[in-house]
Amino acid sequence: MQFIEATYAGNFIDKQLLFDVFDEVNRYFTENDIAVRLVYIGPLKLAPGYLINVKTSKGNLRAYPLEALIETLYSRLLQDIKENIEQEEEDGPKRIVMNKILALTTFPLISRNPYFDFYEKFLGYHETITNLRIMILSTEPFYSEDTEKFRMRLFKGILHEIGHSFGLEHCSNECVMNPPKNLEEWDIRPPTYCDRCFLELRRNVEYDYGHGF
Repeated sequence: MQFIEATYAGNFIDKQLLFDVFDEVNRYFTENDIAVRLVYIGPLKLAPGYLINVKTSKGNLRAYPLEALIETLYSRLLQDIKENIEQEEEDGPKRIVMNKILALTTFPLISRNPYFDFYEKFLGYHETITNLRIMILSTEPFYSEDTEKFRMRLFKGILHEIGHSFGLEHCSNECVMNPPKNLEEWDIRPPTYCDRCFLELRRNVEYDYGHGF
């Protein structure tokens, strides 16, 4: 079994919705016999100074810089891996593969370019550092007063980022790996992987587990 640490950063008003989405992701992988599970590790604690203001054509934007979040998540994952190894040395091996972490945030994700006067904005982002996978998804662009629509948008967004973490590329089929041009497209996208992506995901999960990644 491969475990993905799940956390969040920001002021989530409806934390139960957040946990429901995590549970639904786990239910999806269980029902489809894919050995991947999210494990909630509590909120990600960030100092207020992590939030920055960026001037845009639409006014000031308060957001988390990707670089700061990636560094924090990477450090957290390293610490948990260290503690897991120490626990195994004390109690015996449990064959837990834990090299991925997923964070949801209520604030937009941005990356400041130090050389040009502009910024890039992201819905989600993933990065691999020394075989550790860091995934970040902003809930802000997906928000809707329709709770069911909001929940489904997040569910598909998490499946998308997890797919990337196991080597899936963007897809042109009716699939969560097919990035939308707008939210209307995302709302009609099926909440699952296409057959090709599903088979590739299963192979990659089994390969990663067998090689301890």
